[in-house]
Formats: sequence, structure tokens, C-alpha cells
Amino acid sequence: MEKNSLLYWYPLIKDLGIPVPETEIVEIDSSDLFADDCSISIKPIQAKWDNILYKTKKLGFPLFMRTDNFSGKHSWKTTCYVERQEDMLKHMVNLIEESQVVDMMGLPVNALVFRKYIPMKNLFKAFHGEMPVNPEIRFFVKDGEVLCWHWYWVEDAIEQGTPKGKLPTNWKEIIEVERQRISENEISLLNNYAAKVAKQMEGYWSVDFCLSKTNEWILIDMATGNRSWHPDCQFNPIKQLEPKVSNFQVSEWGRDK
Repeated sequence: MEKNSLLYWYPLIKDLGIPVPETEIVEIDSSDLFADDCSISIKPIQAKWDNILYKTKKLGFPLFMRTDNFSGKHSWKTTCYVERQEDMLKHMVNLIEESQVVDMMGLPVNALVFRKYIPMKNLFKAFHGEMPVNPEIRFFVKDGEVLCWHWYWVEDAIEQGTPKGKLPTNWKEIIEVERQRISENEISLLNNYAAKVAKQMEGYWSVDFCLSKTNEWILIDMATGNRSWHPDCQFNPIKQLEPKVSNFQVSEWGRDK
């Protein structure tokens, strides 16, 4: 199985004692998802609709929806964020369509994944789908060790991906204040979580944590390290920098001390 699929990594980390969203999975046959004219066929979804309704009612609405490989989060209000059951099918089609136009050849769709919606510590909204930007931190782990950590959001990506005039005038200040607020105790906690993941997963991985409205850090996503954005850092293999040093010789935002 493709390691970037949630079907692969989620079962391996869900019982490690790390906060994760309550998750329900409905596997589908991706070979039946596309009609002869390459449009989306909803027949595989209809075949699983009773099971989908059963699992989503357990979670309640609103909920967060993704495929096993993709969330379409930049289109937030028309893809992954589902406020009502009545919106779910249209959001599924949008999500599957978007997954087919990313990553050169598109991403496989082996399952629809439904997650209990956790209100996060929203800073502001960005991108064309008015996606809430929340405090997020990405750790990198490899072969049983924690390598480094970085603030997730890149200012250039936010600025370039958001329609002009849609960001608050002080959005950069909001981000900087939140980055400076994050404490050593929080990073230590997340480092412990990342260490648990590192011991469980073979190879090189990114591990993403998001801060909830109740100030709890939640493990929301993972991917293989070579498929994950990694800023300039001595642990970034593309940069071929100096050999690694101990974990906390990397500064708060990924720059060498």
C-alpha cells in the first residue's frame, strides 16, 4: 500500500496515546470512480451510502472529510469542511475532482475518510476556500529519531494563495505573535509525541500537529518525508548540509542556532 495513504499510517499511530481526531473510514473501489468521459461517477459512493451515513452520524456535523491521500483544504468550504449532511455528496465530488489535478498525475482515492470536527485556534482565514489558518507545527522523524521541527505556515504561500484583499491587514503580525507564544513546554510535549511516532514508523516521515481551541495539540496528518515541504534545515536531505546534531540544536523556526 502507498505509505502516504491514511489507510497505511493511521492504524499504526492511532493507539499511541497521542491526541488524534476520531476517524471513520469507508473504503471505495477507485477503478469505478470515473465514467468513460473521465467525469466523476458517484456509483461507488452510492453503493456505500448507507455505511457513509451510519459512520458520519456517529461523528455528527460539521465534520472534516478527506480521501486517504488528500484533503483539498485550500478549498475548505467546498471540500473538506462539511457543515451539513445535505452538503456531503457535492463536497465528495469536489474533493475527488481536486485530487485528480494535483501531484502531476493525480492522487489515488482508495477511501473516504470522515473525522470528527475539532474547533481549532483560528488565527484568520486564507486561500480561495476561506480556510481557517491555525497554529501548526511539523516535525520530521527518521529511523526511530526526531530530527527537527518547523512552523508549518509559510507567509509566501498564504499571500500568493489568497485573493487580494481577503487577508486581515495585520495577518503577518498575528502569525508572528503566535509563533513567539508557543512555549518550550509545548515543544517538549510535541517532541515526545513525535518520538512515539518515530519508534512506530520505519523510515522518514513528517508529522503535523495543530492547536485546538482548547489548547490541545492534535496530530492531524502525516506523510513520507520526501513528499513533504521542508524548509532550509540541516536535516533537509535535499540541502545536503552538515551532519545532524542533537534535536534541540535546531532553533524554533528551523534555522540553525
